[in-house]
Amino acid sequence: MKINILKYAHFFVLAILLTSCSQDFLDKSPESQLAAGSLTTASDAESILNGAYNVMPDYYSYSNLITSEGMSDNTYINGDNNIEQPLENFTFTAANGEIQLNWQELYKHIAAANTAIDNVTLINDPKWEGTNRKAQIIAEATFLRAFAYYWLVTSWGNVPLVLSSNNTGNNYPLRTSANLVYEQIVKDLKEAEAVLDSNPYNGEYGRATKGAARALLAKTYAQMGDYQNCLIYCNKVIDEGPYSLVPDYSNLWGISNKNSSEAIFELQVPSSGTPYSVWRINILTYGAFDSWPKRLIGSYDLVKAFNDAGDNGPRYQSTFNWQVTGASFNMPFNAWNPTQAIPFCGKFSYSDTWTNGDNLIMIRLADIILLAAEANVQIETGTQANLDAAINQLNLIRTRAGLGDTDAETKSELALAILNERRLELVYERTRWNDLKRADANGTVNMVNLMNSQVNSSLQPLNYGMQEFHKLLPIPQGDIQINKNLLPNNTGY
Repeated sequence: MKINILKYAHFFVLAILLTSCSQDFLDKSPESQLAAGSLTTASDAESILNGAYNVMPDYYSYSNLITSEGMSDNTYINGDNNIEQPLENFTFTAANGEIQLNWQELYKHIAAANTAIDNVTLINDPKWEGTNRKAQIIAEATFLRAFAYYWLVTSWGNVPLVLSSNNTGNNYPLRTSANLVYEQIVKDLKEAEAVLDSNPYNGEYGRATKGAARALLAKTYAQMGDYQNCLIYCNKVIDEGPYSLVPDYSNLWGISNKNSSEAIFELQVPSSGTPYSVWRINILTYGAFDSWPKRLIGSYDLVKAFNDAGDNGPRYQSTFNWQVTGASFNMPFNAWNPTQAIPFCGKFSYSDTWTNGDNLIMIRLADIILLAAEANVQIETGTQANLDAAINQLNLIRTRAGLGDTDAETKSELALAILNERRLELVYERTRWNDLKRADANGTVNMVNLMNSQVNSSLQPLNYGMQEFHKLLPIPQGDIQINKNLLPNNTGY
C-alpha cells in the first residue's frame, strides 16, 4: 500500500474528528460542528484529544507486539501468512507489509496528536477560565506524540520528525537523525511532566499523567544510554508515586484487575470489548473454538529461562496458558509439538477471546523498578551504593515472584541478572527487543549470537539468520516509492 505520511495524516485527522470511543472519557461523541471543521469550544478540544487516544489500540494491541516480543527470543510469531513469518527468521525486506503497517499506524498516532495540539492551541473558551485544562489537553497530546516517536526511533532510528498537522506544507519530509528525535521526545515529555497532575484528569483512567511522562522519560533515556537521567526519572516515579506493587503477580491480569495500583499508563477498552478490526489482542489468546494459529507462542528458550530460575509460581502461571491444540502451526517448524500442550500467552486469557474487554498495560511500576536497577548498575559514576541499590530493587521484584534473593554481586553479574529478571517479569509487555539492544550496547550479551543460537524443544537449531543491521527495521518500500526523501534506507536493506 502506498501512502504518503502527511497525506495519510490529513485523511486520518478527519476520521478521528468523526469517531468516538466508548470507555470513560472516551465515550463522549464529538460535537456535530466538528464535522464542519469548526473547532471553537472546550468540548471540541476534549473531543479531538479523545480522538488521539482512540487511535492507539490498533497498534499496541498487535503490531507493536509482533516487532517487540515476536522478533525476540521470548516468543514464536506463528501464523498463517507470509507477512509476519519473515520477522521470525529475519528474512524480511523493506516490502514487508507488517513493517509498513507498524510505520503507518505510528504516524497516524502522531497526526492525531499534532491535530489536537494545533487546534486546541487556537481555542479560547470561557469555560477554561481559572483552570489549566487547556494546557493539560495540550500536554496529554504532547505525551501521546512522544510515545509514538519513542517506538519510531527505537524501531527505525532516523525518522521524519513531524511536529504539526500540516508539517508547514512539506508532504515529503526528510528523515531526522535519531539523536534529534530523542531530543524532541525528551522536550515533549518534560513539557508534559511540568503541566500534568499525578492523578489523571477528572479521575479518568487511561489519561497521561505526570508519572507516565516521567516513566517514559526514564525509558527514553535508557535507550539513549543516558543512565544518569534514566535513574533520576526512575526514582521520581518510584519515590513520588502514586504507584505501588500489586502483592500478588496474578492480580495484575484479567478484566477484574484493570487499572491496578501498579499501572502507570494503561490503555482503556470498553467492558464489552471492541471489534476485531480495532482490538486485536484476541489473536494472541487461546480459544477452545479457534481453529487457526494464534500468534506469539512462548518460546522453548523462554520456558527454559523460567525453569532455570526456579520460577514456577504466580508469575509463570500468569505468563503461560498451556493447551493442546489441533490448529496448524509454522512457528517456526517443529518449535513445539502441537499434539502436546504448548505455551500460549496467558496474560490475556479469556473464555471469549473476541470481545474480552480487557485493558492493555503499557507501563507499570515493576518495569521502572527494574530499569532503576539497570541504571544503578550501568551509571558511569556508579559506586558500591549503586550496586547495593540495584540488588535491593532486583530482590523486591524477585520476592513478589516467590524467588529468593539474587546471588549476583559484581557489575557484570548484576547486569545479566537484571536482564533475565526483566525477561521473566515483563513477557508480552513490549520490552524484550529494546532490552536486548541496550544489553548488547552495554556488553552484557551479544544480541546477534543470542538470537542465532535459539533451538526448538528438541534442541535442534532454529536457524535464524539475524545480522547486526536487523536491530533496526527497514523504512517501508511503499512509503519510499511515494517519498524519495526517505532514502537512503537503513543499512542492509
